[in-house]
Amino acid sequence: MASLTDRYVHAVTEQLPAAQRADIARELRGTIEDTLTARAAVEPELSPLEVERRTLIQLGPPARLADSYRGEGRALIGPRYYPAWKRTLTTVISVVSPLVAVVMLVLGILGEEPLADIIGGVLSGLVGSALQIAFWVTLGFAIAERTQSGSDGLEALDTHDDDWDPDDLPVPQARQVTWGDAFFTLLANAFLLAVLLLPWRIGGSIAGQEVGQVFTDTAYSLRWVLVVSVAVSLLAGIIVLARGQWSWSTAIVNAAGNLLFAAPIVCLASREDLIAWDTFPTRWVTDSGVIEVNRPATMWAVVAVVVVICLWDAIDGLWKAARR
Repeated sequence: MASLTDRYVHAVTEQLPAAQRADIARELRGTIEDTLTARAAVEPELSPLEVERRTLIQLGPPARLADSYRGEGRALIGPRYYPAWKRTLTTVISVVSPLVAVVMLVLGILGEEPLADIIGGVLSGLVGSALQIAFWVTLGFAIAERTQSGSDGLEALDTHDDDWDPDDLPVPQARQVTWGDAFFTLLANAFLLAVLLLPWRIGGSIAGQEVGQVFTDTAYSLRWVLVVSVAVSLLAGIIVLARGQWSWSTAIVNAAGNLLFAAPIVCLASREDLIAWDTFPTRWVTDSGVIEVNRPATMWAVVAVVVVICLWDAIDGLWKAARR
């Protein structure tokens, strides 16, 4: 098992920038070892464990010590999740917002819109997606912090608690979900959410033929159901990223989000009310003959891909929660 010193050093350094953690961990361990030696000589009647406890209490709560290393205190999300929140927010905005801007640019060009409208669409896509991401990421981390409080020793990290107990320090655990996997899932959901919230319908001009819209009016009217489902999965993904592991609650919420996303698509496909074939070019005459899209096969191929992705994501979360 990890010693109190190991748990204390981990609690302090995980609140610091990654580049500083190794050096500060070595420095902090050296300080603790020197203090332990001095206290043991002065108070020989104490057990080694009690000497260690008193030394850590004297150093103060991990969050307060981390603030002293940074030279500043931090708020909004809380000391434990602040670094991950900042890192996640910066990464997701820097990737998703430019992608949304590219989508808006392509849609504007395909729709042969005026230059001013294209520029306006790109700017609105950048700003709108950034605001959405900031809201959902902040909400997800706030939920992760509040719902985990009291279950793993977060009270021991309280900056203002002078009566904290080193025994409450959380035991360092390896992340069940890597940062790379968590970020990939988060980026995919954030991008999909931003696209679903765009006010424009997908259309334009393909191979010289005008496309009024790709999906039917019914499908577009149900996109708010998809928005809710993606937002639910996004929040679950943010909580998993913050904690580094799946729980039954996040896995079930994520599975519900995937079910809510797939169900309307399957329902609309069964009624042949998903793709607006009447406004979409499906037949081309070429020198080598006529090329025609197989409508049922194309539609069900799209549905199959969506269902497989949703099932895989839902089952993967439940399986990892069970293995936790």
